[in-house]
Amino acid sequence: MKATGIVRRIDELGRVVIPKEIRRTLRIREGDPSQMTLTRWEKFCFSMDDLAKRQGWK
Repeated sequence: MKATGIVRRIDELGRVVIPKEIRRTLRIREGDPSQMTLTRWEKFCFSMDDLAKRQGWK
């Protein structure tokens, strides 16, 4: 997924807003069910993965 340059904050109740432009592009309508999965991101692991590819280990 490409970066859109749109940044949204989580509100005081923990809600996340999906901007209207993105909902329109993805054809997400009001009331559609959705699911979010959060995964811890380790920057170091990604840099090692890139190094492994450059070194031909992967």
